[in-house]
Amino acid sequence: MEITQLRKYIKEFLYFSEFGQGKKPNSIKSLKKDLEQFYEYFIIENMDFKEIDYLFLKEFIIFLQKNNVGKRSLNRKISSIRVFFRYLKDKDYIEKDPTILLVSPSFETTTPDILTEDEINRLRQVIDIERCNGLRDRLILELLYSSGITSTELLGVGESVFNLEKRELFVNNGKTSRIVFFSERTREFFRRYVEAKKIKYKEIYNKDILFVNGSGTRLSDRSLRRLIDRYAAAAKIEREISPYSFRHTFGVYMLMNGMKFLYLKELMGHSSIESTKVYQELVKKPRVIDLLCRDKEIVE
Repeated sequence: MEITQLRKYIKEFLYFSEFGQGKKPNSIKSLKKDLEQFYEYFIIENMDFKEIDYLFLKEFIIFLQKNNVGKRSLNRKISSIRVFFRYLKDKDYIEKDPTILLVSPSFETTTPDILTEDEINRLRQVIDIERCNGLRDRLILELLYSSGITSTELLGVGESVFNLEKRELFVNNGKTSRIVFFSERTREFFRRYVEAKKIKYKEIYNKDILFVNGSGTRLSDRSLRRLIDRYAAAAKIEREISPYSFRHTFGVYMLMNGMKFLYLKELMGHSSIESTKVYQELVKKPRVIDLLCRDKEIVE
């Protein structure tokens, strides 16, 4: 289905909701806002409408959470998506409703995932570094783990923003920019991956995009999450992890090893001090201290 067809269905659904069901103007306004946001994400991910499944919708929810959408707003957006796809199913525009398994987030406070040293090492072991893509994936792991950057920042970098001598990286998330640091392992795999990438992609090699897919274009957030899911399964990590699991591990590790609270806030690019306080509370828990990795290579 073409992108224009999806927009047509959204307009048709909104018309039906307003004039067929007599929904109030505020409800129509909310539905329109939520579905337009979903449409924008659909465009960014360059998806075929027929490929939209539970995993894609779940990734959209994670995207919203990453962009600080509150849980009440998130619940409303999930509800909007549900009724939209139910409408499409009722009209026989789709064969299956991908929202059936969607679960609204609870309002309980969740503890960020922290990776142990054993889990990190198991992830390292299952990556085949004899291949260019394996070197790419190992670099992704080491960079996320040692710098604490977000997946958006990771996927947006080019080669020129790395200072290998000082082990510094300039990142820009579209709102703010900052300098972060990375480990010796990251520097090693950066060099190996870039060399392999030049050989593999030859004339389509692009130094402005560090992490590329099989076509030599920028790796997507969706692909990144699927990579981590695949390696977690291979490493026999039974709980769900994400790019943010590495960021959370970094934050707790740094505080445990003496980094000043306000410096960590700046290093992680937090706009609110409340985000950094989550890690401060975690380091007070004995169980977290026992589980946390002790790998000194994170900062060496």
